[in-house]
Amino acid sequence: MPQPVDQLRLLAHQHADILLLQDVGPSAVRSVADSRLWGHVIDTWSLPYSSQVARRGGCLIATTDDWQLTPLPAHDSLLAHRSLAVTATFGEAALTIFSCYAPTNTGPGRKERSAYFSALADLLSAIPAPVVLGMDANGPRVDHPDIAQSRWWTQEEALVLGGGTTTVDALRLWYADHPAELKRQIRYSLNGPLADSYHRGRKGNYLRCRYDNIRVSPGINVTDVYYLYNEAVQAGSDHALVVADLLLP
Repeated sequence: MPQPVDQLRLLAHQHADILLLQDVGPSAVRSVADSRLWGHVIDTWSLPYSSQVARRGGCLIATTDDWQLTPLPAHDSLLAHRSLAVTATFGEAALTIFSCYAPTNTGPGRKERSAYFSALADLLSAIPAPVVLGMDANGPRVDHPDIAQSRWWTQEEALVLGGGTTTVDALRLWYADHPAELKRQIRYSLNGPLADSYHRGRKGNYLRCRYDNIRVSPGINVTDVYYLYNEAVQAGSDHALVVADLLLP
C-alpha cells in the first residue's frame, strides 16, 4: 500500500463485510489493522506456518465483527505463501474464504505457476462448500467471453479458472443473469476481457487484462459485481478493486 490513506478511503467507501487482499506486505497489514474498518484481520505474515520463507508480499483476509475467523493450514509450501484460507462463521452459517495470488508467467514464477494451480485446485476440491475466493490470478492470457476460447499461460490454470471447476467466476455468473449487459460488453471488447483489472506491457503499448476475480461455489447468488480500475489506480494500486455483492445460502 504505497498510498494507504487513499487506498483505505476507497476501501471504506465500499462498506465491505469481507476484505480480501493479495500481494501485500507487513506495512499494508498494519494499515488495515490500524484503520479499524474491520474487526478481524488475518494475514500470511503473522501465521506460524507461513513465516519460514521471506516473501515480498502475502495475503490478507479481514471481516467485520459479526464474523469469527479460524485459519486453515496450507500444507503445500507454495500455497502457504501465496494463499490464505479461513473458516468464517456468522451465527450458524459457515463459509470458507480464500485470498490467493498466483505466480506470474515471468521470472521465477514461471516455474512455480503450474504446480501452484494444481495444488490450489486440489485444495478447493477438498474444502466443503460454500466457498468464496478472491484472487489475483495473473491470468488468463486471454479472458474470452466464451470461456472455452480463453487462453492460458499454462494448462493447469484451467483447473481453477476454467469451466466446470469447483468455483465459478462471479462476473460470469452476473453476466449470465444480465445478457443485455454481456452483449454490450462484447460489442466493446469482442474477444475480451470481460472487465478491466490490470494492464500488462509497456506504457503506450499495453494490453487490458482481467487478472483479478472473485469466485464462488454453486449455491451462492451474485447480485452485483463491479471492477474499479481507474479508482484503484488513482489510489495507488496497479490492479482494480473488485467488489461483489453476494447472497449466501
